[in-house]
Amino acid sequence: MKKKAVIFDMDGVLVDSELVYLQMFRTFLEENECEIDEKLLYRLAGASSQRTWEIVARMWKEEITPQEMRRLYKKDHPSYEIPYKELLYSGVKDLLLWLKQEGVVAAIASSSSEESIQKMLKETRLSCFFDYYVSGKWFKNSKPDPEIYLYTLNKLGLLAEDCIVVEDSTYGIQAAKAAGLTVAAVRDTKFGLDQSMADYLIDQTCDLKGLLEHMTDE
Repeated sequence: MKKKAVIFDMDGVLVDSELVYLQMFRTFLEENECEIDEKLLYRLAGASSQRTWEIVARMWKEEITPQEMRRLYKKDHPSYEIPYKELLYSGVKDLLLWLKQEGVVAAIASSSSEESIQKMLKETRLSCFFDYYVSGKWFKNSKPDPEIYLYTLNKLGLLAEDCIVVEDSTYGIQAAKAAGLTVAAVRDTKFGLDQSMADYLIDQTCDLKGLLEHMTDE
């Protein structure tokens, strides 16, 4: 195996959760009689928390700061449940099991909160497959800033050339490339994401196995 570690994004890579997030914000805006810009709404895919509230605030019915927008949303929706178990992509467990058998380290570097990552791992029972996870909330700037990936590399004690990242969003791909990493992007068919900076495109996350085997044979 040429790569010693695989670093996964979470939403849109391990679990099909991005459309759920979008629908939550769409419903909230509709309930408050806001005009929804679908193109703008789709930019929430892969966005950091800060960028998310900036985007939602732009669709609010009156001028509002991203911070005020966040407080207002949290007041009306203090908590929400994402059914991670139901949203787990097909073949992900088999891929992770294969990586573990091959001695390849698996990590998560996600813009989602630590609580969301932990909840996803618990509900999908994937905790045993991951050696480490990193939340973008730990940093001042999340993706496309490369800090999350540079931090992950440091924690894993590996060089960028030893790892491959699985991403889907434009921001995530930009962050990984800025950190010097090889990127396999899960092909986007929903949001019109720019994935041109990725080194490889795969149709499904589980297709990473074939890609890594091919890289080994080269």
